[in-house]
Amino acid sequence: MAFIICIAALIIMMFVFTKMLLSFSNNSSAAVESVDATVVEKKQGIYTHMQSEVHVPWFRVVFEMTDGSLTEFQMKQGDFRELEKGDRGMLTYQGNRYICYQKYKFKSEAQEEEKC
Repeated sequence: MAFIICIAALIIMMFVFTKMLLSFSNNSSAAVESVDATVVEKKQGIYTHMQSEVHVPWFRVVFEMTDGSLTEFQMKQGDFRELEKGDRGMLTYQGNRYICYQKYKFKSEAQEEEKC
């Protein structure tokens, strides 16, 4: 029985590692894109590891692009705290990896953004 549990755990770990490796590879080969976007939702929570007392916070923001599509990115706490729902600016990303978000200082500033 212990052998079966070890094999199952090994298979799960291999699956997770492969998924992470593919995601990293896809992000690295994707073009860096910058688009006008609006912050429409902020999400945060705590991931708790089941076999230890490690608690890891996570931070995600949903952006609406000018074409109406919604995209969610995970980001660092500092970047998360700088954003407010309704902020408009230039979102820069690569694949599903968030790079930066430069808020517009004025509502009509869409043409005069600064680079991150």
